Amino acid sequence: MKTTITAALAGVCVALPGFALAQSATDPVYGSGSAASTGQSAGSGLTMPYESSFWGHVGINFGKSEIDARCVAGLNCDRKDSIWRVYGGGRFNNIFGGEIGYTDFGDFTRGPSETEAQSVDFTLLAGIPFGANKNWAVFGKLGAAYTRTEVSGALPGISGDEDGWGPRYGIGLQAGLTRNWAIRADWDRTRTSLREGDADIDSLTVGAQYTFR
Repeated sequence: MKTTITAALAGVCVALPGFALAQSATDPVYGSGSAASTGQSAGSGLTMPYESSFWGHVGINFGKSEIDARCVAGLNCDRKDSIWRVYGGGRFNNIFGGEIGYTDFGDFTRGPSETEAQSVDFTLLAGIPFGANKNWAVFGKLGAAYTRTEVSGALPGISGDEDGWGPRYGIGLQAGLTRNWAIRADWDRTRTSLREGDADIDSLTVGAQYTFR
């Protein structure tokens, strides 16, 4: 499964430059075409996060997560749980965008300990909008997440709180239902910190996204 996802991610990254060359720079995602209507900085062709017009979409996703962390042999182990994420973002231009989000990864059982994990992430997006309303897209993601884990239990060297920065990357599909509403599916991998060392959390989520137009 991980090999398939990694191959898909690589395919998206390889294909994006070709798609980008085929796009017109005057085909905006959130506006009607001019720099004034889209809030793009004059002369730059870009909309920046400090401009109110940059922020073009919000959403919420739910799904499943799995942590790649060791368990105590012979004891109960459940590395999977439910996950939810809220996010908001926009686009610098028709190809590149950005998001900020908060994720609750759930509660994982690892022998006598329980592991809870949350994160705040900052992610760059690269994808091509398409369809009649430009509300469909396939995109790749790369960024960083500030994670916090809380491990309860009596095992020395494992129990306790940890936080720190780690990489975050993934792929996604946005399927437009109307001009504003879309169903969105995401696969993400986030590096998190534990007392015994770093661990990856994989997640697969589906949710709803609203684009302001």
